[in-house]
Amino acid sequence: MEITIIGLGKMGLSLAKQLNKQGQTINGFDVNPLISDIYSDERLNYLSSINDLKAVQDTKNLVFLLLPAGGPTKATIYELSSLLKKDDVIIDFSNSFYKDSIDNFEALRDLGIKYYDCGLSGGVEGALNGACMMLGGQAETDQALLDLLASLCVPGGFEFYPQPGSGHYLKMVHNGIEYGMMQAIAEGLELLHSQSHYDFDLSRVTNNWRYGSIIESALMDNIHEELSRDEDLAQFNQKVHASGEAKWMVSEALQEEVPTPVISLSLMKRNASLKEVPFSNQVLSAMRFNFGGHKEY
Repeated sequence: MEITIIGLGKMGLSLAKQLNKQGQTINGFDVNPLISDIYSDERLNYLSSINDLKAVQDTKNLVFLLLPAGGPTKATIYELSSLLKKDDVIIDFSNSFYKDSIDNFEALRDLGIKYYDCGLSGGVEGALNGACMMLGGQAETDQALLDLLASLCVPGGFEFYPQPGSGHYLKMVHNGIEYGMMQAIAEGLELLHSQSHYDFDLSRVTNNWRYGSIIESALMDNIHEELSRDEDLAQFNQKVHASGEAKWMVSEALQEEVPTPVISLSLMKRNASLKEVPFSNQVLSAMRFNFGGHKEY
């Protein structure tokens, strides 16, 4: 297989580095031509254009897409559909809506191109040293492909689900769960930071909780690392953006009539953080003043 990674941002470049460390010679393409100044390896051949894929048509192409979900991914898949040949493979690592992934699978199947949707978790560190992957796609799959993807994951971190769209559906739910866990950690540390009884060093507390506690996790490792640098987290503002996956998950839960109150509230909390002065707070203050004469100071 001739492996090409399209999209050499943090995640794509980290996967490229891991493949190179394994001894794999691969191709890479990114819209930013200066990416080659960041990383170079004799086993990474930078393509000047996606059209350069035509030069390797005598072997099976395996294309990894690590692009933003939506327009960039759709446009690239459309472009690849006229470049790739029968039995070539696309692994879509974007955080796409699962129904879009099903559409991509069906459109490319008609051309004989194999499309797989893959949820990728573990962050930049995981992409570099061993990730968690949830692969969705057709049941009839080349074992060599599964073995390659499994080699990029930590032991036990790879699973294949033989239904198109299932990988991105799982990533959608995974990220929703992540939202709820992050919110719970944030609220607990908020209380520890604000309470007046004890003088806690939150770096020490989070380090304590990283070992043997029920809530030890990669997320606890992450916040401990940042608190160790600065307990006030001064470089971070109070705005927290939400990606598409949690929104899709809440919408899916409503359609399936499955209650997801924690995840839904964690999404609403992020949305509220983007407001400089939430109008709803002004409405509440106005009502309190109107019925009870309460003035907000």
